[in-house]
Amino acid sequence: MLYIIDSANDDDIKNALDFGACGITANPAIYLKNNQNFYSFLEKYSKLELPFLSGEVMGDSLEEMLQEVDKIIAIDPNIIIKLNFSSNALKLCNILKKRGIRTAITLIFTVNQAVAAINAGANYLFPFIGRSDEYGLDGMKLVTTIQQIIIKNNYPVSVVAASIKNVHQLEVLAESGVDYAAIPYNLYVKSL
Repeated sequence: MLYIIDSANDDDIKNALDFGACGITANPAIYLKNNQNFYSFLEKYSKLELPFLSGEVMGDSLEEMLQEVDKIIAIDPNIIIKLNFSSNALKLCNILKKRGIRTAITLIFTVNQAVAAINAGANYLFPFIGRSDEYGLDGMKLVTTIQQIIIKNNYPVSVVAASIKNVHQLEVLAESGVDYAAIPYNLYVKSL
């Protein structure tokens, strides 16, 4: 299992990458908290040519989302387009697959959502553990079930476990064959 640092804090990112993390992901709230301009952030970190760097698309309509994708891809066509699960995100994912642009669908809370994202052509799935648990669901079971479905059917998609809350969850995820874990810096340090 490879680690992706879930942060927009430059010091945390540098340390995590020095530890061996393979990439960076963040969301608008994290950019805001760290006073980062979204586009400048992507431009700065795209220069590192990391295996994984995502840029999350915001917008309500498909047209708005496509405009945002164009801005991100203009910075670097290798940036993974991260989409919040919705019917428009599935449509956009399908469009981008045909264009050869890698996508990640985030905010996955059910197996059915994961299967829909696989059908739409997502390259990465972000199932949420902690937030699923908060809704009375079993977040760890969600992730491991999705991973089993992918392995069983040999789907060309990777799981990025997200909303991980403790070191034990990291260990279970690694044992279950999950491809990536998007982890906050504090959990990364604690795991060491």
